[in-house]
Amino acid sequence: MRHQIRQFASVAGLAALETLRQPVFLLAATTCLAMIALLPVAITHTLGEAEKMVRDSALALQFVFGLVLGAYAACASLTHEIRRGTAATVLTKPISRSLFFLAKFTGILLIIAGFSATAIMATLLSVRTTLAHYGFDWWGAGPLLAAILLAHLLAGIRNFFSQRPFVSSASVLLAAAVTTAFVVSGLHAPAGAPEAFGAAFSWRIVPAGVLVAMAVSVLTALAMTLAIRLDIVPTLSICSFVFMAGLVSDYVFGRHAADHTLALVLHRILPNWQHFWMADALSGRGTIPWTYVAAASGYALLYLAGVLCLGMLVFRNTEVRA
Repeated sequence: MRHQIRQFASVAGLAALETLRQPVFLLAATTCLAMIALLPVAITHTLGEAEKMVRDSALALQFVFGLVLGAYAACASLTHEIRRGTAATVLTKPISRSLFFLAKFTGILLIIAGFSATAIMATLLSVRTTLAHYGFDWWGAGPLLAAILLAHLLAGIRNFFSQRPFVSSASVLLAAAVTTAFVVSGLHAPAGAPEAFGAAFSWRIVPAGVLVAMAVSVLTALAMTLAIRLDIVPTLSICSFVFMAGLVSDYVFGRHAADHTLALVLHRILPNWQHFWMADALSGRGTIPWTYVAAASGYALLYLAGVLCLGMLVFRNTEVRA
C-alpha cells in the first residue's frame, strides 16, 4: 500500500510539473489574470453596476480559461505521452493503469485548483477597485498588475543567471506574486492607511469562485477521458460543446423532459452548469450560503466519479505502444 502511495505521488507530481512547464499554460494564466485586472478600466458604461459587471466578467473569465487550461493540460499530459511511448514505458513497471490515470488527473487538478485560487484572489482585487465611488481604488488592481509584471521579470532574471526553466519559474512566481499582492492589498485601506485584513474585499464573491472551480474540475475530468483517444482540438471542441449545452440544458431539454424521452436523457446526462454559475445570486447584497456550496460539491463529486470511472474503463482497453 505504501509503495502504491509513493507511485501515485510520483506520477501526480510529474504531471503537475509537466503542466507548469507548458508555455500555453503560462500564457493563458497570465492573459486571464491581466484581463481580470484591467476589467475596471476596460468596462466604461457601467450604468451604476460597475461591481456586478466586473464580478460577473471575472468569474466568466475564470470559467472559460479554466476550461481551456484543463483541456490543454489533459492532452499535454496524457495524449502526448501515449503517442510518444512514454506512458508505455511507465506502465511496463508494476503500476496499474487505473493508478496511472488517476494520478495524472490528480496532478493536473492540483494545478487547476491553484489557477482557480489565483483567479479568485484576482477577482477580489479587481472588484475592490470598483467599490470606490466616483473613482478607482488602486490598492486593488494596482498590486495585481505589479505582481504580474514582477513575476515575469523575476523569472527572466532567474533564467538568465541560473539557467532555470523560465516557464515553470514564471508560473510558480505568478501564483506567489498574486498571493503577496492580495495580502498587501488586504492590509491597506483605499487611502493607503493600514487596516484590518480584508476589510475592503467583497468576500461574498468567494463561494461563487469556488463553485466555478468545481465546474472546471468536472470539465478537466471530461478532458482527461477524451484525451485517451483524442488530441487537443477535438478534446477542446467537445468540452466546449458540453460547456455550452450544459449552460442551456434547463431551457433546451429541461422543459421538454416530461414529453420526450430523448430530452429527458440528455437533460440527465449533461452536467447542469447553472448549479455552479451563481453570480446572479450576488446581485444587490445577496450572498451564496456555504450549505449550497457543499450541496453543489456533492453533485460535482458524483459527476466527477462517473466521468473518471468511464475514463479508467476506456484507458484499460486502450492499446499503449512503446
